[in-house]
Amino acid sequence: FESPPFVIGGAGVYAAHVTEELANLGHQVIVFTPAIGNTDSTEHPPSANLQVWHVPVCEAIPFNALQFWINLPREIKKAESEQKFDIIHINGISYWFLKRKLSIAPHVLTVHHLVRDAATNTNLSFYSRMKNVSGENGFVIPLIERRSLYSVDRIVAVSNYTKDRILQTYNISSAKIDVIYNGVESSKHIFKQEDLDQTRKDLKLPDCPIILFVGRVDDPRKGLDILIKAFREVIRDTNATLLIVGQGDHTKAQKLAKPFLKNIVMLGYVDESILKKCYALCDIYVCPSRLEGFGLTLLEALTAGKPIIATRTGAIPEVLGEQGILVEPNDVDALSYTIRDVLKNCENGCNSPKSAVTTLEKFSWKSSINALNKLYQECISIK
Repeated sequence: FESPPFVIGGAGVYAAHVTEELANLGHQVIVFTPAIGNTDSTEHPPSANLQVWHVPVCEAIPFNALQFWINLPREIKKAESEQKFDIIHINGISYWFLKRKLSIAPHVLTVHHLVRDAATNTNLSFYSRMKNVSGENGFVIPLIERRSLYSVDRIVAVSNYTKDRILQTYNISSAKIDVIYNGVESSKHIFKQEDLDQTRKDLKLPDCPIILFVGRVDDPRKGLDILIKAFREVIRDTNATLLIVGQGDHTKAQKLAKPFLKNIVMLGYVDESILKKCYALCDIYVCPSRLEGFGLTLLEALTAGKPIIATRTGAIPEVLGEQGILVEPNDVDALSYTIRDVLKNCENGCNSPKSAVTTLEKFSWKSSINALNKLYQECISIK
């Protein structure tokens, strides 16, 4: 569903990297994605081996997701009339709409986290779930999750946590599930100071400590509301700015932060080059999530060498290891105390995560794609 230029979160970043790397290996890749946004975007341009097929949908959320999965089988049949598919790889739970409508090619499903966990961990009201009935936190997708998992040939879990949750929740063989971590560019991006100064000026960031949040701002899983409440306590005795980067409706966040909006800079979606500069400019990266099946932003912050504060939930401890400070999810007091403590240490020079290179070596796109390529070959040989 998510693929450039239509990228909402980690699943879209995953799709972009996986498809580009597979194409670089010489595979012929066709990406089916909604015709939303700038379909002529050159941020992730098609190559000789990479074709982007835009599926017609309306712009309205969440109906565009429903329309995409309903229209997709027709579009795949069109494409398959021109060439045979060896593998069909679905990125996220929604396979039920496709059952018995696609080719006989092996089907692989990537699970970033269990959808039913998303609704449970965020304690959404019945009204909220009905309002987003066909979205991840609604009622439709969780109902089809079981059928999706049973229907595919192989499952890719992006973490051991995600695999364990599948095994704990559904009667599925462990042999059917492969853990293949997401990746990150392991090399640190070095920017000229004048470039960072210009970006700080362009983004209207004051000359004070910057606390960075990256994620979908209206997704309850991401815990932005907890960070805003904690930040309110932080600025009682500390001069700091909260930089919020991510797509979504900012209305709730703005309302929650109304008394101290002057201390907050809210950006929508930014391209990859600006995002890397945001990591470079920040003093602390905070991930206040209520649930994470992996947590790509943690690796991005690690690559930038920034101190990380995150929550002890989902796959975060597995991914982060000892490279950050963990607090319990939903604990405003613990989060505000930890932020103040790290900022105080930063006055004497922030300590970068220790042995981050060793941690990042586990999470390279190259190793992820090699593992995925091996899985594809196994599926094809069995079929």
